[in-house]
Amino acid sequence: MRMRKRISILLTACITVSLAGCGTAADKAAPGSTSAAAVNAQENESRTADDIIEDIITYHGCYGDKADAKVGELLAELAELDSRQGRLWTDIMDYWEYANTELTVNVDTLPDDLPKGGELALAVLGFELNDDGTMQDELIGRLTVALNCAKQYPNAYVICTGGGTAKNNPDVTEGGLMGEWMLERGLDPERLIVENKSRTTAENASNSYDIILKDYPQIDSVVVISSNYHIAWGSLLFEAAFMKSASEKQTPPIHVISNCSCAIENDIYLWSEILRWETGGMLQMVGNNDLAMQYYFDYDNVVKPIL
Repeated sequence: MRMRKRISILLTACITVSLAGCGTAADKAAPGSTSAAAVNAQENESRTADDIIEDIITYHGCYGDKADAKVGELLAELAELDSRQGRLWTDIMDYWEYANTELTVNVDTLPDDLPKGGELALAVLGFELNDDGTMQDELIGRLTVALNCAKQYPNAYVICTGGGTAKNNPDVTEGGLMGEWMLERGLDPERLIVENKSRTTAENASNSYDIILKDYPQIDSVVVISSNYHIAWGSLLFEAAFMKSASEKQTPPIHVISNCSCAIENDIYLWSEILRWETGGMLQMVGNNDLAMQYYFDYDNVVKPIL
């Protein structure tokens, strides 16, 4: 009974104050207190461009095109905060959609209408080595396609990209072995570019960009060569990394203009799996390695944003 009486008294007091014209909480906040509206404003002000970009990636990564409206809101918020980043990430998200809906995956050979000179590079994406440091059949399949493409475009450079992934042989790298394989089959050493520090597709892309920018400024177009199931996310991460780097460094753009794949029967990478690997790569590209590793290897425990 005492509790009910106390509640009744509190309710009466609240009603009395309200009728007396106390106004909203924001209008009459007690000294030293912060209203809900003020808290929200402070939270919005404290959000950085990096926070918004991470939200853009994770919303799309968790929900795909179901998150289009939310992603659009976030892109608008980003553009208001930083117009350059807003334009950049609008372009990146457009390419992400294109890569997963409209991108044509070429098998074994390239189209005949690509640049014929040294402005073109063929980027061959690595694949995890056997424990003893030998190449798996899937990687050799990618290299076989790359060799055919190199013959089709005899002036193009060839980028072999991939770091050390052999558990029991730290002395070899994917990129190094891939380059040796290509040279043994007649590739001109002047055409070979080796990137041997990366361990993920996102690192393949960013490291390749840095090498091109430093040593091969004539290259402005890249072909991604990989397995068929890997083309969409490989193309996405290369194009996104290239756009991001060019925007940040104010350097000439380099674009992914085509692809070529070896046909691999792979039932593991369903659409949802590919999307989460793309998302992990995008998160790694923007510097959140911890969350990227969750998407790569512990997706069941990823906390999805509320749509």
